[in-house]
Amino acid sequence: MNSFNFVYHRPESLAEAVEAYAQAKRDGLAPAYLAGGTEIATFCRMGKMRAGALVDIKRIPECRARGVEGNEFVFGAALTLNEVIESDSFPLLRQASVLVDHTVRNRLTLGGNIASMLPYRETVLPFLLADATARLVSPTGERRVPLVEVFSKSLLLQPGELLGQIRVPQAMASRAWFYRRRVRKGRLDYPLVTVCCLHAPDGLRMGVAGAFSFPVRSVEAEKVLNDGAVPLAERPRAVLAAIRHPFLEDMRASAAYRRMLFERCVGEMLSALKEVQ
Repeated sequence: MNSFNFVYHRPESLAEAVEAYAQAKRDGLAPAYLAGGTEIATFCRMGKMRAGALVDIKRIPECRARGVEGNEFVFGAALTLNEVIESDSFPLLRQASVLVDHTVRNRLTLGGNIASMLPYRETVLPFLLADATARLVSPTGERRVPLVEVFSKSLLLQPGELLGQIRVPQAMASRAWFYRRRVRKGRLDYPLVTVCCLHAPDGLRMGVAGAFSFPVRSVEAEKVLNDGAVPLAERPRAVLAAIRHPFLEDMRASAAYRRMLFERCVGEMLSALKEVQ
């Protein structure tokens, strides 16, 4: 239960949503976009966030879209993870979504997970690998950009900008893939390491979560991953050496343990995908 008052807006269009946000900002209300609300509610209760206005996007048709347009799969930002799983149009995304607790998936939204302040955000990994584009809307207009251009450790939005949709080429969604998630205990625990791989036309692409304080696609590691001059047995260690980010060290696992898990997952990935390389 929150101990402060806030203004609640429930717009029915993207234009209404960004205008409500802008007006709340002008009024000094510290607005936030609301979809599932799982993180906002938690952070407000913990005193880590204080939103003076909430702009609920769940009634906006574009944010609830789920289907095919042209040669792309469309995922609205306000879809719950269970709705993403039910669509079953992007197998790698389905795998990244299904490992969240079922009850939480009924509330947690795709856009909320990608824009989260938590370090894991595993659902962003398949999109970073599959040439996904983001539909972003702000008071000054709309833009559609490759997700890799607006995601670097976190989603890089302009002031007042809203993530409305993510689109994935159908051809990329059907490519061979690999997903390995290592946890401390139980299938639904937060990941110590998640390695996600898509076999794209230009070679293997890899995303990692849990191992660092943010999810990442490492282009440097991908170069080594696809380097046929490096013997297959030596490649996992070479990929590890190419990683530039410090491994996370916390009460759940040491950096050294995460490094070991990561190297092992890369080896399993190369073994699983060697027939399609």
